[in-house]
Amino acid sequence: MRKSLISVGFGLLLLIVGSFVSNLIININKSEPNYNNNSLTSVYIKVVKNNSNKIEIERNGKLQSSNRISIISEVQGIKKKHRNKNFKEGERFNRGETLIEINSDEFNSTVKQSRSELKNLIASVLPDIKIDYTENFNKWKNYFDNLSVEKPISKIPESASEKENLFLVGRGIESSYYKVKNLEERLSKYHIKAPFNGILVKGNISDGAFIVPNQILGEFIDPNNFEVGVNIPVNHIEKIKLNQSVSIISEGDKDDVIGKIKRINRKVDEMTQTVKIFIEFNNRNLFEGKFVEIKVPLGVIPNSQLISRSLLINDKYVFVANKDNKISKAYVQPIFYNKKNVIVTGLEDGTRLITSSVSGIYEGMKIKVVQR
Repeated sequence: MRKSLISVGFGLLLLIVGSFVSNLIININKSEPNYNNNSLTSVYIKVVKNNSNKIEIERNGKLQSSNRISIISEVQGIKKKHRNKNFKEGERFNRGETLIEINSDEFNSTVKQSRSELKNLIASVLPDIKIDYTENFNKWKNYFDNLSVEKPISKIPESASEKENLFLVGRGIESSYYKVKNLEERLSKYHIKAPFNGILVKGNISDGAFIVPNQILGEFIDPNNFEVGVNIPVNHIEKIKLNQSVSIISEGDKDDVIGKIKRINRKVDEMTQTVKIFIEFNNRNLFEGKFVEIKVPLGVIPNSQLISRSLLINDKYVFVANKDNKISKAYVQPIFYNKKNVIVTGLEDGTRLITSSVSGIYEGMKIKVVQR
């Protein structure tokens, strides 16, 4: 009897202890986990404030001078020494200044001879003009007196009548005049002059070198005016306007260089489906042949947010911190991509956007929010 009572008592004790343990486990499972802030993953957030964001295409291109010429000789001879400058790369010349001079002594004698022949012809007809064409005699006499074999000739007097014109043509005055003008034009080619203020970027002709016709002597450019051609996707070309401002992305702390769109090609590249535009820059700090990065503005997107491309997941959502400091997904619509960023819409003002990279991030993950 005593053993039975002990057995019953022990069973009741086990039943009570088991019930207590069972309730304790259920309560533990129902209660919220007690997170230690020191063990939570810290994430940086940015509070979204939508505004208007510029659409800008970034393109690379090579600068080329807007004004450039190849210096080519049309005559032959020995290069003469320039009194002040050498015909070398990097040398600057002003407009009208002699770039290179070729010895013209021999040809200059031929020109003087032709001037003398013209003067002799005029001298031979002056008596006839005085008698038959008196009204024009003083003009021809003044022309004869001013004609010098050392100077370029001026235009001959115009005939007062058809009869006078036939007389002068018959005596060879007109043909002799144009012969002299042709030789004088040829003589001018022994002095090659700068057509604009610029700099010699190619050229290394030494004094005394023999130059032949059609020889390329060098290249001369305007160092202040440049242009660059870049390709724009055809679906954006309607946003491009002539004289629209475009900038070169600066390096370091330098200010952006601003230029204007001067030409737009009307042909689409079939392979790339792009259209080439040409931008002109007026800046003395640029260099021929330098590759630069161009920002071409294409308009603005209102009520949008500019974010890093690394934050966009599957091109449709980003991670945000909800009011419980847990990770949530926010779906967005990407509007425009560039190299580093993307412009999106769909985020509400005040949304806490996760901006730091979190390893193993998942929806519902408890985090510690840190605002930059």
